[in-house]
Amino acid sequence: MKHPIGKFILTTILILIIIATLFPLVWMATSSVKTEGEIYSDPPTWIPENFTFKHYNELFTRFHFDQLTMNSILIAVCVTAISTILGSMAAYGFSRYGFRGSSIILGFILLSRMITPTALVVPLYVLMRLLGLDNTILSIIIGITVSNLPFVVWIIKPFFDGLPKEIEEAAELDGLSPIGVFWKIALRLASPGVFTAILFSFIAGWVDFLFGISFSTTVQSMPLTAGLMQMQTGYEIYWGPLMAGGIYLTLPTFLLAFALQKYLIRGLRVGF
Repeated sequence: MKHPIGKFILTTILILIIIATLFPLVWMATSSVKTEGEIYSDPPTWIPENFTFKHYNELFTRFHFDQLTMNSILIAVCVTAISTILGSMAAYGFSRYGFRGSSIILGFILLSRMITPTALVVPLYVLMRLLGLDNTILSIIIGITVSNLPFVVWIIKPFFDGLPKEIEEAAELDGLSPIGVFWKIALRLASPGVFTAILFSFIAGWVDFLFGISFSTTVQSMPLTAGLMQMQTGYEIYWGPLMAGGIYLTLPTFLLAFALQKYLIRGLRVGF
């Protein structure tokens, strides 16, 4: 768009989109350091007059965020490891060992990604109850992984498709087994796609709310996202701790995505 008016309109639209996107985050950040009086003041206080970190302290002294943080880290790490390992193996199999009907199965995998995770909650919950895994961290890990795995397969497969088969054939001639070729050759050459899948899987495990709130009711197995619900009761909403908890939960993924955005964009561009 070379016309000055067109550039001005485009720039204005982009600025408005950025403001609309960042405003909730900025409001949440300022509210998390406001006093109770400023949070409920009318008209609202845009910039805190008296900064306080009381609400952040309450996260750990009152709402068990130390235990919830460990739970979320464990969930995110396990979801990342399981999704990446199984997803990369499945993607490599579809890429290198095509069989009759493999494209149909791959299409169903993509179709399963289009199904809202809400539709999976009830059958997975019943299955977890039958297996005796209800109200455990493992049930949450399984739920998120089931929802995330199709996405990982579709992210990584195009990277394997783009690898020259001659390299793998030469490795097999040198004595490597097919498993060895996968782990030592193909996986390394497809590392940009694998890295992208790792990032998305970690974020999916960290920010998931649906399975956390559906499969857990105790602090011992509850993730941070579900822990925020502790601050909303039938009688009161603890806005200060809720805003502080939102920042505490959001900031790591925001910084991670911002710092590694070039890898995410490159992975999505090649993956799709």
